[in-house]
Amino acid sequence: MNCTKCQSVIPQGKTFCPKCGHYAPADIPPLREPGVLTEPPEPDHLRLIRAGTALREPGALTELRPWIVSLAVTGAALLAVHLASTYHWLPARPASALSEVVDVFTCCLLSWKAFTTMLPAFLLGGAIGALVPTHVLLQNLGAQARPLRAYSVAAVSGFVLSLCSCNIVPLFVSIYRRGAGIGPAFTFLYAGPAINLVAMIFTFEIIGPTLGLWRAVGVPAIALVVGLLMALLFRKDAAEQREQAAAAKARLADAQGSHAHVWGLFGLLLAAVVYGAWEMPWTPKILGMVALAAVIALLVWRRFEAEEVKQWMTETYGLVKLVIPVLLPAVVIIGALAAYVDVKLVYHLVGPAPSDASYLRELRPIVIADLFGALMYFPILSEVAFAKAFLKLGMEVGPALAVLLTGAGLSLPGAVIVARAIGWRKVLVYQALVIVIAGAFAAFFGSEIGQYICACMMTH
Repeated sequence: MNCTKCQSVIPQGKTFCPKCGHYAPADIPPLREPGVLTEPPEPDHLRLIRAGTALREPGALTELRPWIVSLAVTGAALLAVHLASTYHWLPARPASALSEVVDVFTCCLLSWKAFTTMLPAFLLGGAIGALVPTHVLLQNLGAQARPLRAYSVAAVSGFVLSLCSCNIVPLFVSIYRRGAGIGPAFTFLYAGPAINLVAMIFTFEIIGPTLGLWRAVGVPAIALVVGLLMALLFRKDAAEQREQAAAAKARLADAQGSHAHVWGLFGLLLAAVVYGAWEMPWTPKILGMVALAAVIALLVWRRFEAEEVKQWMTETYGLVKLVIPVLLPAVVIIGALAAYVDVKLVYHLVGPAPSDASYLRELRPIVIADLFGALMYFPILSEVAFAKAFLKLGMEVGPALAVLLTGAGLSLPGAVIVARAIGWRKVLVYQALVIVIAGAFAAFFGSEIGQYICACMMTH
């Protein structure tokens, strides 16, 4: 038989042409591609195996799996609480439950605030991930950016964002995936929900200027130290990021065109996040959000290509799928447990130590308050109400500041969500650093400031 490429004779028993190296006998159907043999029919048993593998590939069922698991866990938790309360498996609800001080069910996920707070945050995170020019993010937060600029931007960028420790995750994941350095990214993750303007004003008004000022100073300081330590501890990853950032800058050197429409969208979404989270009557809030939504829709319709909108929505949905399936059951379970935890028990753990207690015994309330704030989920501003309530009961200022420093920036649901995106190793190190540094800061503050005296407790 002859080779179909060079027409040379192929000796009997040989499978390749001795002249050109191709196997293409004339009695075999034409090749699909030059130099590629037509595959023989696939055996039935291999076809069945391949069909079974296809069922395990990403599809509709796989796409819905996180939502199915989330709803199943949430439903099981609600059913368990209902059965336990019906058949008296749980102790009677205390007269002063923790849920009366921190109502977890006021979480924006379980209220109409989901449309005014969470939705704009997810859309903003999706826009950062899909539309914001990479060179801009690398210049300001990238691994090769000037440290002073990168850490300063990360530490103060959350000042206008009124988001909780879970709602900040979409923005963190977006900037981290787009090339933000490890240090600046984690600085933003902690400072974002803890340093926002609304929380600072609320602390000054509700608790007082002393604790408010120390919180305003402590949050950015802790965020910077934690970010620098994360970059140091994961310096191998940081080095890889610097190499990737250098390569990305080289690729993008000549591709920095006009992105006015992207920045317009970014500004409108940022305004929607700030306006939607601001406490105000519902009528002006709805009118304002509708007006912003109309302007955003007009901008997208006039200036964005269909492919850009598709990428934006895909990135946004990815963030929603990352956060909501974890946040929903976590909020329900924590809220249900809080309804059966007596405030007296919490006060016993974080209340003042006896006058003759040792130094380690005096530190115990700060350590417990520090850990409680890091694990408990506090909806926006609820950590301020919690600290105020326990200060009035007699809690010292050290544990109160510990709650204010960790309650807004950390939470167990938030840690789980971030770990889904970047892995548990970095998350556990980050949590430990914030807990230790915030506890040390609160202990120093408690040793320098005397007993808290609320104006409402003073007799005139």
